[in-house]
Amino acid sequence: MTYYLEGLSYKEIAKLTGKGDKAVDNAIQRIRRKTAQMLKSGDISNS
Repeated sequence: MTYYLEGLSYKEIAKLTGKGDKAVDNAIQRIRRKTAQMLKSGDISNS
């Protein structure tokens, strides 16, 4: 996730990690879903 937050593209992250583009996309989508779910449930704050 750090690479993504630093502004790297999926392709750049895939190259750095040795994973496929789709694997990187899937991982980032899982993180987004879990974060949204945590925000919605109040486990972490919005601020």
